[in-house]
Amino acid sequence: MGGVSNLIIRHSDGVFFMSGNVSTDNNGGFVRLSNRVDISSNDFIGIKFKAKGNNETYEIHVTLKGLKIPPWSYFSQSFDVTEQWQEYQISFKDLKRSSGFSAASMKAKNIRDLSIAGFGRDFAVDLAIKDISLISN
Repeated sequence: MGGVSNLIIRHSDGVFFMSGNVSTDNNGGFVRLSNRVDISSNDFIGIKFKAKGNNETYEIHVTLKGLKIPPWSYFSQSFDVTEQWQEYQISFKDLKRSSGFSAASMKAKNIRDLSIAGFGRDFAVDLAIKDISLISN
């Protein structure tokens, strides 16, 4: 990959704190906090969480089982944070396919990873996220 972005993750009292820098230098351009999940049902329709940060745009990235080329192959949806805690609900049906390498559609039980990403432009990362859960049908 060759990028020079950097990220520090801290966890305290149920809150994940992400800080660092996204740099597009040297063919880079992203940081992400990723979690492998084991979803055994298609009854889940989305993800919800609370977040606050530095008035920047971040993304939810979802990678599917069987895809061999992450981080370029994922579904995503952006969200804008402010300095105040806000709740976000992102429906899986609203996720956008990142490239031709992604599956044409997705089902919840095929999700391999859920990630929070800073992506695509030079900026300082300062994000807090908590109360992450799946939304059921």
